[in-house]
Amino acid sequence: MASYMIKVAGEGLVSKAHRSADVGPTSGSSVIYEILNVPADVTIDDVISAFKSYKPQEKVYEIDYAALKA
Repeated sequence: MASYMIKVAGEGLVSKAHRSADVGPTSGSSVIYEILNVPADVTIDDVISAFKSYKPQEKVYEIDYAALKA
């Protein structure tokens, strides 16, 4: 299983974040999320696509991939 770091910009753009980024709000208007337990055959593009239709809970920045697909 892998994990991916993604960044959600203030205007809603979702993209890959740097691997060493800290989760949570940034000094700008972006938020960094870590997506955990991603199956080996799932790409970062798949994760980003799944996240776009997901509504994260407030102040929860580590999300299991299965929750994105639920």
